[in-house]
Amino acid sequence: MNIIEKEAKRFNDRIFYRGNCSISELNSRLSDKIYDFNRDSDKLDFLRIVRENTVKEKIDHAKTCTGCNFDDRRETGLFVIDQQIDEIKEYYEYEPKSKESFTIEEETSLHVKLNEIADKLTELGYGQEIIFNELDELKAHFNLGKKNWFQLVKGKLVDLTVNKFLKETIIKDIYDGLSDGFETTTQFLDKM
Repeated sequence: MNIIEKEAKRFNDRIFYRGNCSISELNSRLSDKIYDFNRDSDKLDFLRIVRENTVKEKIDHAKTCTGCNFDDRRETGLFVIDQQIDEIKEYYEYEPKSKESFTIEEETSLHVKLNEIADKLTELGYGQEIIFNELDELKAHFNLGKKNWFQLVKGKLVDLTVNKFLKETIIKDIYDGLSDGFETTTQFLDKM
């Protein structure tokens, strides 16, 4: 059990649901606690764990409950937790682990490859604007990390094939060209 899990369990068991469980009181307790964490990812992990514990407690209690306000308190707690999660997600931007992040050289290489692919597609007579928009959009999402970026590439390429903008063989060549030299990528779909 890591630090965040320990803190979430302690908070859930001893602090969050004690005494008055009004929305304002629960919100105050939760806000005070998540202020202890500096990273948004830690705050979201903490909230996720508290939410999971609350749902589990609610399910376990329902098995033996004879009509108390336990359920109402937990529903209010879930409402407050979900509000906090929504608030953090408004400005939270996922940052992949460092080994998953693209280096400047890798981003530059992929940027050049995407430009070369656009030029090659123009030579082959595939000059649709939608294709070039998809390729340009890929350039803006290197912040997703290697695995997620290559999954995005796959999705966009499959869409271009399904919508009959490009042939399957061209799509595979594009993906193979982009993923060349990256160990963390997976193979493109063998059969679509």
